[in-house]
Amino acid sequence: MKCLLLLAFIGVAVAFPTFAEDDDDKIVGGYTCAKNSVPYQVSLNSGYHFCGGSLISSQWVVSAAHCYKSRIQVQLGKHNLELTESTEQFINSAKVIRHSGYSAYSLDNDIMLIKLATPAQLSNAVQTIPLPTSCVATGTTCLISGWGNTLSSGS
Repeated sequence: MKCLLLLAFIGVAVAFPTFAEDDDDKIVGGYTCAKNSVPYQVSLNSGYHFCGGSLISSQWVVSAAHCYKSRIQVQLGKHNLELTESTEQFINSAKVIRHSGYSAYSLDNDIMLIKLATPAQLSNAVQTIPLPTSCVATGTTCLISGWGNTLSSGS
């Protein structure tokens, strides 16, 4: 899993779409996180990994609306997407709710919620993300995580 410390409002594990031909949607300059160090990071699947999200309660995941599919399988407790890990859980979505004001053109309101069919079993490898109770101050260092590339060359 790749991570990067960035100045950001909140580190929601989502990938932003790109309309450029060079596919410039990487976490450039990122690094591999220690296993289980980002236990709220989830992988969204539809036969393959297509987006990330964050576990916000035992039964809800937040992600980007541009990642919408009507049926999603959520993988929790993952570190390496290419390996089977003893910590992983697979839970289907019961409901996928895109923000009603989402615009694919402008990416306004690019947020969605996924209700899990069954609650996640919390463990060292699966935890909810601690949500802020107020806006963070400008200049606060936040963590962004995901399974993107760490170099613009695609590595």
